[in-house]
Amino acid sequence: RNYVLSYRCDNPSCIRKPKSLRAKHVFNSIYDRLNNFKLSDKAYKLYSDRLDSLTDERVITIKQEIQSLRGAYAHVKKELETRALNLGVMDKESVIYKANEKRTKELAIEATELQEEINNQEEKIKNPSKFKLTKNEFLNLIKTASDKMKAGSAVEKDSLCRILFLNLHVDNEKVVNFIWSEPFASLVKAIELSSGRSDRT
Repeated sequence: RNYVLSYRCDNPSCIRKPKSLRAKHVFNSIYDRLNNFKLSDKAYKLYSDRLDSLTDERVITIKQEIQSLRGAYAHVKKELETRALNLGVMDKESVIYKANEKRTKELAIEATELQEEINNQEEKIKNPSKFKLTKNEFLNLIKTASDKMKAGSAVEKDSLCRILFLNLHVDNEKVVNFIWSEPFASLVKAIELSSGRSDRT
């Protein structure tokens, strides 16, 4: 059986028609945006200088990211606990048992990774210098972000989006505009300024 992932806006003030949208349109826009990131010394310097100027705004943004990560962690933990309980009443030789056992192991890994990221973000509040990506981290992020997003499960894609974005806007033509979280907002701004692109994100 095939499933189609869709998003729907139930905000009464939303004027978009139709209210629902295939998730692939959002993710295709994200893949395209991430694929177009280019690294340069100028981009990294702009990014570094901008982050050095952030103070209270940076801490607020990190706290928002921690909240989003905790939401994703709670979702994964709930599914993990449900599947683990179900395994106890299933026939161990059945196909369903093996599928659930595999998914349970995947969820356990996701939960561990999310908890590690939460701990990492909380450490940044204590030690702001950890907030800035090194040049190698900056380069690695640009090279791998799109591939990681494409290869991830629905939950992993959601977790990455929660880290990368504060919000997304989709118009009636399926055009996605991004509101980035820090430090990605600074990264995007630096790349656009260094390449002479507009401020639109």
